[in-house]
Amino acid sequence: MNSELILSSPLWLAAAGVLFIAGMTQGALGFGFPAISTPLLVLMVDVKTAIILNLLPNFIVNLISVLRGGNWGASLGKYWPVAIYVLIGSFLGASFLIVSPQEPIRLMLALMIIAYLYQQRLAKLDWSWLTRYPRLSACAFGMTGGFFSGSVNNSLPPLLIYFMLLGVETTVMTQILNLCFLGGKVVQAATLAAAGEIRLSAALANISLTLVALAGMYAGMKLQTRISAESYAKVLRYVLFAIALLLTVQGLRGWLPG
Repeated sequence: MNSELILSSPLWLAAAGVLFIAGMTQGALGFGFPAISTPLLVLMVDVKTAIILNLLPNFIVNLISVLRGGNWGASLGKYWPVAIYVLIGSFLGASFLIVSPQEPIRLMLALMIIAYLYQQRLAKLDWSWLTRYPRLSACAFGMTGGFFSGSVNNSLPPLLIYFMLLGVETTVMTQILNLCFLGGKVVQAATLAAAGEIRLSAALANISLTLVALAGMYAGMKLQTRISAESYAKVLRYVLFAIALLLTVQGLRGWLPG
């Protein structure tokens, strides 16, 4: 990959629009930035470029969400092992991203979107072993979430399902999710940088996109007072479903004969 990431004006404007929408989602719902930004960017550019465009905006947005959220004792005090497993999984996922071709990554990303859209149904499966084997379940869901965080920038479905099944209070869940996202981004960036996939200059070249994402986040926080989170999430579901279909087509197309 070219270490210096330079976007054409039309592509920069498109990426800016994506990051603004993702920032709005983060501001309105408290999480979800990479779940929106990554698949939309992957529709326009290759996966690794999408990851690089996301690195700095994603890190800053999640850092602000963590600092703004509070509840450190409630989130870290009980659920810190999950965050550790996410870090390990993120390293494995980022390592997979480095060697994997584009098509499986696109299909994995589509799979994560579908899992997010149908998380309520997935939560109704028999997960009784979670309470019987708390350490094993923390490891399984944390590693899985981390792997998808490092490879496709989306750890939300497995982690969200896990904390929902445990009945974690919404504010605490939002905080620990953002902590997991933040740690995953650090490990992902370090792994890619160590492999020579990115340089600091490539990420810093997109500071302007980070400012756009922050503007979107501010707009999303203002939107909370004017539209219900349920209504916003409903619109988001339709958009994500369409994105998942497009990613699936892109992923399968790579395996079709000429």
